[in-house]
Amino acid sequence: MTDQELEDILKEHCLWLDSNGNKGKIANLRGVDLRRENFKAVDLRNVNLEGVDLRRADLRGANLEGANLKGADLRNVNLEGVDLKGANLEGANLEGADLQGVNLEGCYVSPGTKILGNMLITEYYDKYPSFWIVKSWVELDEEGLGKELYK
Repeated sequence: MTDQELEDILKEHCLWLDSNGNKGKIANLRGVDLRRENFKAVDLRNVNLEGVDLRRADLRGANLEGANLKGADLRNVNLEGVDLKGANLEGANLEGADLQGVNLEGCYVSPGTKILGNMLITEYYDKYPSFWIVKSWVELDEEGLGKELYK
């Protein structure tokens, strides 16, 4: 996908968001290679990013509320301050991602979701058989002491 094609898709998505779905169209970037792209502070609510490669992308401050990131490769992605509220992270790989200040409220994770390193999910709702909904998590410091980020 060219930079222009991506820009056009995101413009249509913004129009869709601004018009409450009456104009433009929701972005579907399923399976697209988005490595090293800059999405800093971009509104990506409800975007389909299933299976995309976002390694080393800059998503600082982006809004990914309700986005579908099922199976996405988010290794080493800068997610600082990103809103992932209600996002689908089933099977996503978040190893090495910067999760400082990220909002994981109500996001969907599965046993295959790699959210390791300094993040530890402490509570989740398990009323669904195939995935969990994050309820609270902590960030571990160098000594392994936890600081609650959300509950």
